[in-house]
Amino acid sequence: MEQRKHWWQGYPWRMIQTNLREIDMEDMDAEKFAQDLQDFGATVVTLNAAGIIASYDTKLDFHTQSDYLHGDSLQAVIDACHKRGIRVIARTDFSKIRYPLYERHPEWAYRDRDGNIVNYNGDVQTCPNGGYQGEAMFTILREVLTTHTFDGVFCNMAGFLVMDYSGVYHGPCHCAGCKQKFKAAYGLDVPEKDDPRNPDYKKYAAFRNACTAEHRKRLIETVRSIDPELAINGVDYMRTESNTDIGVALWQFSASSNARLSAGIQRKRPADNASVDFIGFRYRDTSVSPALMALRQWQSLANAGSVSLFIMGRLDNHRDISGFAPTKEVFDFHKAHETLFTRMVSAAEVLLVHRPMMARIDPAVAGWVKALTFCHVPFDEIRLNELTPEALQGKRLVILPDCPIMKPELAALLDGFAEKGGQLIASGDTGFMQDRQMLQSLGIAAVKERKKDCMSSVFLVDGPDAARFPSCAEAPYIAFGSDLTVCEYRDSVQRYLRLIPEHPFGPPERCYYTEITDLPGIAVHPWGKGRAIHIPWKIGAFYYSEGWQNTLNVFRDVLFGLCGLPEIAPDLSPMAELVLGKWEGNTVIQLVNASGCFANNYFAPTPLYEIRLKLPGLTGKEKPAPLRGGKAALHEANGGYEIILNELKDYEAIILK
Repeated sequence: MEQRKHWWQGYPWRMIQTNLREIDMEDMDAEKFAQDLQDFGATVVTLNAAGIIASYDTKLDFHTQSDYLHGDSLQAVIDACHKRGIRVIARTDFSKIRYPLYERHPEWAYRDRDGNIVNYNGDVQTCPNGGYQGEAMFTILREVLTTHTFDGVFCNMAGFLVMDYSGVYHGPCHCAGCKQKFKAAYGLDVPEKDDPRNPDYKKYAAFRNACTAEHRKRLIETVRSIDPELAINGVDYMRTESNTDIGVALWQFSASSNARLSAGIQRKRPADNASVDFIGFRYRDTSVSPALMALRQWQSLANAGSVSLFIMGRLDNHRDISGFAPTKEVFDFHKAHETLFTRMVSAAEVLLVHRPMMARIDPAVAGWVKALTFCHVPFDEIRLNELTPEALQGKRLVILPDCPIMKPELAALLDGFAEKGGQLIASGDTGFMQDRQMLQSLGIAAVKERKKDCMSSVFLVDGPDAARFPSCAEAPYIAFGSDLTVCEYRDSVQRYLRLIPEHPFGPPERCYYTEITDLPGIAVHPWGKGRAIHIPWKIGAFYYSEGWQNTLNVFRDVLFGLCGLPEIAPDLSPMAELVLGKWEGNTVIQLVNASGCFANNYFAPTPLYEIRLKLPGLTGKEKPAPLRGGKAALHEANGGYEIILNELKDYEAIILK
């Protein structure tokens, strides 16, 4: 297969990750395996190679050899894929070792506070500060990557694991390596559990992050020294997952959000958001709803220009194929228009910032994702530590949901963005670090109080505010949850919404308020040529958890009223996602129909008709060209032009030529 520098750049990314079980190598037919991938439309495959089990003839006595290598070899599989133009990424997992290997090297194991190991079905958990992940894994990587012609490497479940597959929490690692290194760095013992309230825990978290960063650095250096043209996950391409598990709340915008966050604004690296076929760890052979598989793929395609499927086993022996047909339909569409999807960049003018968060979903951010999507506001997403002047180019609004910890240089960057004409929205405790105000543009003189126990307090929209918040006209009492940051604002700050403080909410005879304060629910501060808006309550987290129209009304009036964003699709159902892109000088409008989402159920979406799109700057000379069979035309409306799309089924892309 032709080798070229950085093959992954501008590559049409259609990934199938096949988590090969040991038994899948028993009767492996390399030609059939590769042909099945090609028939499905894949251009990249990830398959198991090394770590817990060696899927090849290893010569290392500390690399557990598979007992099932009776079919075609791993290299034969790679060759068959390369013959068909399919890139192959080695999946490795060094988080565990088989029990017999542990018996030879007990010092390689993770240990809980009592010195116990985690032995899960004969797989023993390891630690980054132990000899296996610290030394042996790099030797294994050198062997597998020098004896096989892989195109990339993916290391699964890296870092400090504290839970097993059953969800049992075992706490921080107390192996000899962790105890010695933490004591040397901080003079402290490893904490018994992960508890942010422990004053020493922040030091342990910093220690763990430093160990992970150093381990990651060694991994990258090792792979680069073997072959600089091996694509590394997290560096050259960004792999995320849209997955589910029993007892875990579904997140309907998982694929859209993951793709936006991974791809970056200019999409300089592939975003491999793997749509996980199975419904949870316990049910690896049972697929999620077919409609959910399709929705995830359309969301990934719209927001990152790539598609990705993750299954257990091989395509030919995966018996639950209910998700294959809807997934392949998206793969086929991507293949037909791969030039578009490998060269398109975002045209969004709004940037949503993610604060550092270890949880699966950050409610503060997820609430904003929902609101922006429901309001059809195109937006990008970025991690706080990735904010740069380049990332702010072309943006008119940056949203910071409850980001209390912020480096001074980032605060200065954001203040400068507003001063030059941009707009900031900050909610909750954003911009305060140990009660020191980092963001000067918010116009906050001091934080007077942080309320954590509000029960019946609401904000009132009345008087002059009513004209500024027309969506709230029929619902003027704004619930906001338990948290409120009470601030003293500078005189130059414009104040909106008035706080009705705590009052009886039972019995009914006593349910009324007697006081309206001047404490604002929204504060707007002019700053240079721009301005900053402070929402002193956790609007994103509250909307994510409760989802009321009452809260969405406030979002709408802030975005379209106070910030002056254009309403592109004012009459379109909130269940349709709108994405704007640029491609070869053309505007690309993508619509994803999520109307099949109902609570925790996913069905085929209901078609939407006569969709009117009012993009700013239309001249009437554009020629809208839908790619999925819809019909679109320009019409004059209110002194301007609008695009009318006759029908949206599951997905549509309209190129404005």
